Amino acid sequence: MRLQFMLIFLLLTSTPAWSELTLHPEQVNNGEVTVLRWQGEPLSFGVARFMDDVIYLYPDNGGAIALLPIGLDVAEADYPLHVALVDRQGQTTVSELQLHVSHKQRPVEHLTLPQNMVTPDAESLARIDRESKQLKELFTLRSPRFWTHFERPVDEEVSSIFGKRRLLNGEPKSPHSGTDFRSPAGTPIRSLSNGRVVLAADLFYTGKTVVVDHGEGLFSVYAHLSEVLVNEGHELLVGDVLGKVGSTGRSTGAHLHLTVRLLEERIDPLALLAAFGE
Repeated sequence: MRLQFMLIFLLLTSTPAWSELTLHPEQVNNGEVTVLRWQGEPLSFGVARFMDDVIYLYPDNGGAIALLPIGLDVAEADYPLHVALVDRQGQTTVSELQLHVSHKQRPVEHLTLPQNMVTPDAESLARIDRESKQLKELFTLRSPRFWTHFERPVDEEVSSIFGKRRLLNGEPKSPHSGTDFRSPAGTPIRSLSNGRVVLAADLFYTGKTVVVDHGEGLFSVYAHLSEVLVNEGHELLVGDVLGKVGSTGRSTGAHLHLTVRLLEERIDPLALLAAFGE
């Protein structure tokens, strides 16, 4: 409530918008990310309101930056983005930007797996529930910013895109939550950006898994590994090797399954890379 009151106060004390405030890209698809940048005088405080999220801007190369997630279920429309900036003299500027979200039609993928992996038994369901709660709690963490830029975790091409609707043994399941890379077993996997390992474990669905916290609510998840080369608490730089490609967990063959979570939303990893020119 205190944060909401502060934001309302700033909106009521607005002055003309600053031209150095930009969105890149200005048009995105559902399930993607856009970058909000401020280039100008140093700020003492910056905050944005987008849909139901309050998102802070953080210092970046003489300006400030924030990553805005567009959820997979967001409908096609133009959405307002309200931004309040306070300079070091205490002057407040409020801007309203428009972000156009398009609804991207994604293909359907048919997969065949052992029936016990599609319809787990009671013991497995209990394990899945515990692991799901553990991950959900991890994704609520809000650490200081570690990330600077982003690089591909492997060099191989994409074999399955983010957001595909999936049929497992003919049964509809949740959309594909990440991006799959067609990498041979044993291929070294590199960290997407700077961060800290917050989970290194063997999970039911994703097998040997590493979760890296990049700060500000941004996480990357590396799944189905054959070998994990880091421990929880390990600090990584962009490009550091954290494991090797495998086919553990619910998998039909060797590949890297990469998931990105931003403020608890599933985001297309390729869209994040594209937003930073990778």
